[in-house]
Amino acid sequence: MSADLLSPPPHLPPAAALRLSQEAPRVLGNSSSKSLPYPFSLLYAAESPETWIRYENLLLACLRTGDDRSARLCLERLAERFGDPNQRVKALRGLYQEAVAPDNNALEAILKSYEKEIKDDPANMPIRKRRIALLKSMSKVPDAIAALVELLDVSPTDVEAWSELADLYLTQKLYPQAVFSMEEVLLITPNAWNAHARMGELLYISAISTTNNDGGTTRILSESIKRFCRSIELCENYLRGYYGLNLVESSYWQ
Repeated sequence: MSADLLSPPPHLPPAAALRLSQEAPRVLGNSSSKSLPYPFSLLYAAESPETWIRYENLLLACLRTGDDRSARLCLERLAERFGDPNQRVKALRGLYQEAVAPDNNALEAILKSYEKEIKDDPANMPIRKRRIALLKSMSKVPDAIAALVELLDVSPTDVEAWSELADLYLTQKLYPQAVFSMEEVLLITPNAWNAHARMGELLYISAISTTNNDGGTTRILSESIKRFCRSIELCENYLRGYYGLNLVESSYWQ
């Protein structure tokens, strides 16, 4: 299997995703599927952890490029290996169902199935995150925010969840809540230069979007400058930090 399928870039460009998905016939053809059900299939398959990482990445690439048949075959291989009750397999199956859903009614049905899964197993984090992603894609942002808050009550150190919550608050123009959420990110990852830059951006947007007659705008812009400077201190060639610093200083002296 291709090395690219083992560790693809976090955000594949369309051409790269298409190239990876085109490997599906070869990958699926070279590895025969076991007819025995889980867990007996574990006893007979020659495998390594990388094998299943590649299958998952191939599934995602196929869904992006519309190769639903190959994606389904990848999903079946994963289900045969780990079993349908596996939380990650359930989340991937939900992702596949979302991708092939013909209309909004089908998405609503998938959403209800997620809610049932969470009710049966509140600790199923992959399904919780799929539900949040689906709510967001259906433009149900307040519901997605509520679901994220529930998730963080269960897992308060989930950096990705706090970061996503900050972004959703920002879309609703809830600037103090967005800043608070990003502060939680920095408490968990204090040396993440991109998180400091993102905090600087949130503070800058908050300052220029609200009217403060008591010097509040100046204070927020000053804090924004500090955050961008910290991001540059942690990564001296971080262009986003320099650009943000220039943007805030231009507004500061206007």
